[in-house]
Amino acid sequence: MNQIRQLIKRSLTAVVPRRLYLVQGTSPHPVLSSETPAGPHSQAPVPLALTFDDGPHPEYTPRLLDLLLQYQQQATFFVIGAQAQRHPEIIQRMVQEGHEIGNHTLTHSEPAQTTARQFLAEIDQTDRILSDITGSIPRLVRPPKGKLSAGKMLGLWRRHKTIVLWDTDPRDYQMTENSQINQWCERFQPQAGNFCLMHDNHPYAIEAVRQLSEHTQYDIRSLGVSHWLASGTKPAPVKQRASA
Repeated sequence: MNQIRQLIKRSLTAVVPRRLYLVQGTSPHPVLSSETPAGPHSQAPVPLALTFDDGPHPEYTPRLLDLLLQYQQQATFFVIGAQAQRHPEIIQRMVQEGHEIGNHTLTHSEPAQTTARQFLAEIDQTDRILSDITGSIPRLVRPPKGKLSAGKMLGLWRRHKTIVLWDTDPRDYQMTENSQINQWCERFQPQAGNFCLMHDNHPYAIEAVRQLSEHTQYDIRSLGVSHWLASGTKPAPVKQRASA
């Protein structure tokens, strides 16, 4: 079944415009500006997207934001509406520090048990919650587990949404200790345009950001997913956190 899903993803990527459906950043990828902070490496940074699902989490997400700020990485957070409603201050911090926010439904209900009507109602509710917190409605949507029916997909497109999946998955939600994410980071060979799926309701994404940002063999530069919706877009700088 997983092979069938991969085939469907590749087929959709080939025929659907990227403004509607993204699995990875396609060429031409965003150009890194001369002002882009360079890491501790001499080679050109590899532009990719670090994306985080299922938050915000009251403990892990602020720690993750601290590291993203430290390493000047711009991330995309696909947030659950109910969690955003519980922790609006974390959503506001994401926006203030230059990160991108996407819709990950209201409750992250099981896809097979959620009708298209229920799914789209959760999308609409989360849009309203995020609009109340940030003043804007997100364009990006990531469905729970990346699973969509034709009805759910068409409903999102009628709402002018961009469906965002991924091409890189360390499965951090299955990990039980930092050594596992460290091993994955050591094996990872980043390619320009990778969309990396991680989860900020688990602790291992924090260590992944640290390891990937400090890696001695390559230099990654994480950009928001929307930078791949239009070619030649320069990345916005990661904003400094406002002092209290």
